[in-house]
Amino acid sequence: GSQDPQIVSMNSSSYNYNVSSGLSYRDSLSTAVAKNVIVLALGLTINYINGTLIHTFRKHQVFYVNPRYILFIHLVLNDMIQLTTTISLFVFSYVFYKINTSFCCLIITFAVFTTLNTPLNLAVMAVECYIAICLPLRHAEFCTIKRTYTLIAWIWAMSAVSTLPDVFIVVATEPVQLFYSTIFCERDNLFSHPISLKKRDV
Repeated sequence: GSQDPQIVSMNSSSYNYNVSSGLSYRDSLSTAVAKNVIVLALGLTINYINGTLIHTFRKHQVFYVNPRYILFIHLVLNDMIQLTTTISLFVFSYVFYKINTSFCCLIITFAVFTTLNTPLNLAVMAVECYIAICLPLRHAEFCTIKRTYTLIAWIWAMSAVSTLPDVFIVVATEPVQLFYSTIFCERDNLFSHPISLKKRDV
């Protein structure tokens, strides 16, 4: 916090990764504690509610045979993973500031996976509702349990196709030492290759 901004700017420019945004501004201790307490409290509360929904789903077998509930509980589980990974990144940025690059890569990959999964899952749920309303007599034929799980697998596959190339680019273009070093864990810091940035824009 007391470090000279000019020194920080000079240091950050010598890195391969843009960490100046994280270095140039740091909260005071009281502000940092307040932010982390609020974020953790909200995250734990939401995850607790989501956990009760999953527990209810597991207790009643009638939900197992309804594609709508299967898709809904997949959305809930996906949101729990997304919330846990993003809150972990937030807390780690304050507690440790920099973390192991390999661990960072794993967390960011899951965070991006689940972020991409959400709109795809909602789209599939919307199609299922459309079929139920507009084609009620054929709903049971179109929306089977097997097809529901196949669609969930496709959702994850589509997210993987969008996300994993960034990981492969880092592995192919960066030295092995990078994965044993520490980094301020942010997507733009890890996946900073021009190809990754261009792919994201596209």
